[in-house]
Amino acid sequence: MIVDMLTHIGMRKGENYQVESLLELMDEAGIDKCMICSQLETIDNGYIFDCTKRYPDRTLGFAVINPWDIEGEDELERCFRDYHFHGLKMNAIRFGYSADRHSVLDPYFELCRKYKKCVVAHGQSDMFSIPDKWAEMAKTYPDVTVVLFHIGVPMMVEHSCQLAKEIPNFYLSTSGAYVPAMKTAYEIAGPEKILFSSDAPFGSPVQELAKLKYVCNNPLHLDMMLGENAKRLLRL
Repeated sequence: MIVDMLTHIGMRKGENYQVESLLELMDEAGIDKCMICSQLETIDNGYIFDCTKRYPDRTLGFAVINPWDIEGEDELERCFRDYHFHGLKMNAIRFGYSADRHSVLDPYFELCRKYKKCVVAHGQSDMFSIPDKWAEMAKTYPDVTVVLFHIGVPMMVEHSCQLAKEIPNFYLSTSGAYVPAMKTAYEIAGPEKILFSSDAPFGSPVQELAKLKYVCNNPLHLDMMLGENAKRLLRL
């Protein structure tokens, strides 16, 4: 089974990307299930819930929350309790917070711990969301899985991989990472700490799969990175 751990659907300025278009990309690439979350510019967790009801065998709902939202905690609890989403998608740059700002993020991590859900996060070498900041949250909440997208590109790849190797609940995901970064992750963190993701529709699932298969030709390790790790972490 191939599980794509990052796709965005819904409306944003100048675009309305519907789930049916995503399913076409999945079929073209041979992807069985994909994580779906709302476009960050126009959060609509209700649409994501509707998609999971219409396509329960293909989609895995994740919440998007602006942590500055006064009702953000209530919205996330609704997503976990009523929508049965699998986790929370976070992006510190888009919403303007430091990824280790406990006064803002702790309530959301507490809800993830309460409902046994994971956090998946944008993690490049930028000021707000450098890998160390997400690693700090992972160490503070050792029973909450934290998955770092983009493997710290462009300047913090090796450091991201070392953090994933050392912190049990800290993982890496491949979307937006170039081939040398994937190779470094495979060699340092190991296949048990890597999850495939495409960042569709911004990334091509076919291309992202080809990159990972170029890095690794071990069938067992590929199975882990393409789906088995995700199945284990999400309790599928």
